[in-house]
Amino acid sequence: MPDIQPQTAPSQPDLTGRTLGDFHILRKIGAGGMGQVYLARQTSLNREVALKLLRGELNTNLTALARFQAEAQAVAKLNHPNIVHIHQIGETDGLRYMVLEFVEGRNLREYLARKGPPDLPITLSVMRQVTLALQKAHEQGIVHRDIKPENILVTKKVEVKVTDFGLSRFFSADTPATNLTQSGVTLGTPLYMSPEQVQGHAVDNRSDIYSFGVTCYHLLSGEPPFRGASPFEVALKHVQEQPRLLADLRPDLPVELCGLIHKMMAKNPDDRYQSARDVLRDLVKLRDGLALGTANLALTQENGRPGDATEPALALTRSGPAPVTRSGPWLLIAFACLLATLGGVALDAVLHRPPDSHTIPTPTTPAPGLPDVRSPTKLNTTRERELLVVLNDEGTKPDDAIKASIELGLLYLKERRLHEANERFDKLKQKGADWNPVAARTANVAGRLGLAAVLAHENKPEPSNKLFLEVVQDQPPKFGPSTPKVDRASVTVSWTLLRFPDLSHAVSDALNRNAANLGKTKLDPPALEQLRAPPRVGGKKD
Repeated sequence: MPDIQPQTAPSQPDLTGRTLGDFHILRKIGAGGMGQVYLARQTSLNREVALKLLRGELNTNLTALARFQAEAQAVAKLNHPNIVHIHQIGETDGLRYMVLEFVEGRNLREYLARKGPPDLPITLSVMRQVTLALQKAHEQGIVHRDIKPENILVTKKVEVKVTDFGLSRFFSADTPATNLTQSGVTLGTPLYMSPEQVQGHAVDNRSDIYSFGVTCYHLLSGEPPFRGASPFEVALKHVQEQPRLLADLRPDLPVELCGLIHKMMAKNPDDRYQSARDVLRDLVKLRDGLALGTANLALTQENGRPGDATEPALALTRSGPAPVTRSGPWLLIAFACLLATLGGVALDAVLHRPPDSHTIPTPTTPAPGLPDVRSPTKLNTTRERELLVVLNDEGTKPDDAIKASIELGLLYLKERRLHEANERFDKLKQKGADWNPVAARTANVAGRLGLAAVLAHENKPEPSNKLFLEVVQDQPPKFGPSTPKVDRASVTVSWTLLRFPDLSHAVSDALNRNAANLGKTKLDPPALEQLRAPPRVGGKKD
């Protein structure tokens, strides 16, 4: 539900029940700084959407209209599973509106108000998904400028969507930044604004990293780092004061995680992480430490009393993750119990348990890699059966079989059923003996891309990158005497990814994982880096 936050603007008439063009308004779901948000049904496609309307008095405000247009253009450039998708913008009866993907869930502000800080595995999953969304936006030259819990939506399955790019601006070299603020006016929310944003200075992607760090601090501690009697007082603290050490508030957290958050919140942008990729890299390192049981908890002193985590945390703030140290078998047992809180509990129960619930589920063995928020049973048994029916039907057309195979393989990958995912993609690679050359080639390429993605999730970055590169460099046989070589390659790789966006995102995520595991910001050779960014319709081919 995009842009749900307390309404500060003058009340607007409720449009529930009205029809604006193709959209029948069902109910109001929130309000933002620029207008109201409704749940609506798009009659032509019979789907629910979020309809964001610009406030009436702003329709004649050129700055507001330009900002509204900028939001539409910014979000339209982004195609990522962790970013709320924009469908279109329009105007009916003098009302300007934006049509957004409707997300069934609640934002982090609402969740924190009802439940308090979530379990560590959930927090890490949310952090990773938001980081991936910011990485995508920053690579497209877009700064969000208003990262906060209200703009992070979470579904019952802990799928995260970042919303409200209304305050974004471009900073890429080939797109001049358009300053839509008047002199002395800043955009953003004081509780989460970066020091440079508070002072009205130019901002870049590192401002988003600061705001995200403040949001993570709130997510882990249950409260923002700074409070005050007025927005101005809060904003001043972002510039002048240091937050209380997170390790003091949560001595049960890994020191590496506390330091990661403080580094994101460094006052000087040069002292922060310089990119979302860098944040992702250290999240992966932390993930590996948790999986191996070597993460250093802030609670390290005798008799279980909180130790002095100041030096490790500050050292990490200055230079990155602190060295991993072992603190005795009892710590490993204690932290294993912490991770085990995820086991045996369905996702809905995890996100919506009563606030006073302290039940500890039966421990399970955590899978390697970043903790996945899922129940120990299969999440999609019905869909899995449906896909297997399609694949086992001899009358299924090749295109439908390819599509079903990809969806089933990615379903297994999402559930970390890696052996089954590997088998499914390997079968797809072998398919096509009786198919036409184009279908057979598409199946082979999609299968090998899927196999490379499985290797990435097995934390085997080098074999994964090698297979990805082989797929890109492998030239298909000629389909006809007039088919140029480069066009044939495009038809098999870029064309395949364009046809199957979910596979494209899985490939991008796998390559991001490989880069993080290898400690690289860019992959070599350039062909891998190009494959890392999902192709877009109308974009350049491989």
